[in-house]
Amino acid sequence: MYDKFFIIIIIVVIAFTATIAGTSATTVVGQNQTLNLTTLLTPDTNNADDDDDDDTTTMTLANTTAAANVTATNNMTIEDAKELYLSVWNQTEFNTTFSTFVEPFSAAGYGVYEERSNVFTPGETIVLYVEPVGFAHEQVIGEEGGSNNNNNSTLYLMNMTADYEIAAANGTELQLIEDVQVGSITSHRPNTEMFLTLTLAPEVQPFPVGNYVITYSVTDEVSGESFELEKEITVAERVV
Repeated sequence: MYDKFFIIIIIVVIAFTATIAGTSATTVVGQNQTLNLTTLLTPDTNNADDDDDDDTTTMTLANTTAAANVTATNNMTIEDAKELYLSVWNQTEFNTTFSTFVEPFSAAGYGVYEERSNVFTPGETIVLYVEPVGFAHEQVIGEEGGSNNNNNSTLYLMNMTADYEIAAANGTELQLIEDVQVGSITSHRPNTEMFLTLTLAPEVQPFPVGNYVITYSVTDEVSGESFELEKEITVAERVV
């Protein structure tokens, strides 16, 4: 009689444990379908003996902090996401993620341009479109007038210059143009979507027919950081 009673108790306990485990797994995965379950499982070898034989390793749920963070992420607002993005941005090295030659005057906004090849005709304007990342924002105080009052507001200055080094294909330097203002914006927001148009007009540097290497050195005047872009171009007569 007692044996049957204990068997019933064991079955109830196993069923209850399985239900709890199933619920926990569903909750964790449901909060974030991309969560890798292997990161929530850690080996428990506390019962291992000193011998290397017959040791058993059991997997236990861990990293409850990560699960809690998933819930916090689900409750994140757009402003929270922006703050998180800026915190990563401020630790990013000043550089560029994208650059391409474009038609003159076609760059009308971030990601809005007409792309072209690196082959130009003599006397043609050369425009390089660049999307910088990791640039700094200098806080400045601006006066903003209203109908009833005047308030000082915090603004953000983004300021970049560039040097152009023009060399022949064999590496011989032909000309160096320095400190060209290529981007200066004062905004109410610490913008991150900013594009530059690095322009070489024919009146600045006419290119005879040939192959050239242009090294663009872009400087963030706020942080003092710089990066370089090396572009090969060909100047050829237009084929009719």
